[in-house]
Amino acid sequence: MNLVQLLKEREEAAASFRNPHTSPLAAVARHEFPRDRPLVFGSAPGCDVQLDGVAPNALQISALDDHFETGEGTRLEPGSRVELGRYTLRLSHQNFPAVVVLDPDAPRLKTGPFPVWFDPDPGFRVAARLVRDSAPREEVVLSTRGNRRRALRLGKLEFVLQGKTMALSALRLLEPGQDESAVSIFFRDATTGHESYEVGRYVDAESLGGDEYALDFNRAYNPTCAFSPLYNCPIPPRENVLPVAVRAGERNPH
Repeated sequence: MNLVQLLKEREEAAASFRNPHTSPLAAVARHEFPRDRPLVFGSAPGCDVQLDGVAPNALQISALDDHFETGEGTRLEPGSRVELGRYTLRLSHQNFPAVVVLDPDAPRLKTGPFPVWFDPDPGFRVAARLVRDSAPREEVVLSTRGNRRRALRLGKLEFVLQGKTMALSALRLLEPGQDESAVSIFFRDATTGHESYEVGRYVDAESLGGDEYALDFNRAYNPTCAFSPLYNCPIPPRENVLPVAVRAGERNPH
């Protein structure tokens, strides 16, 4: 475990929560995209998303199958941020396109909650091997806003933690903007709902080549919905519950 790098990452994460253009604490509204027309942003009474201090009909954005487009035809990728007046518009696709409005005047930017972490512990960085399913299959991942999100089940990551052999199902979300090589782990453990966030946490599998990976639970992080209900986050699958207390990574911010 590179302690210097880990602490730098935590410092950067804490700073991003103070940034009104990136912080989920700045989120003040969420709007789902209609299937048959664009969303109109502006200060006019008839706009879908009314924003003080901008032009009456300032911007139109349409959601397409795998990206977004402005009324002028500019392509915007999933996860893009568009600044409009004092606001930042964060575009989320997930096959359920939506926009989250960030406002620098949001009071929670000052009050939090802000991310907090367990102390670093090198014992929570482990080597893991991906035991692939004979035929990777698509499955549904439930989310915090009730959407049924599509994912490819890759197999199980097997590893030894605290002297016990364990396994976690490895998934790849089948959504626009997702890295085709990503291996996502959504998990719960004995701290969930107490010392760590009640929905669960995520940890990214770091490829070491072939089917070998590293899992660094010091880098386990909370879903964005731990800080705002306006975000839509995957819920860990039922089998992904570790029988030990993983006192590493992000703690419960509340």
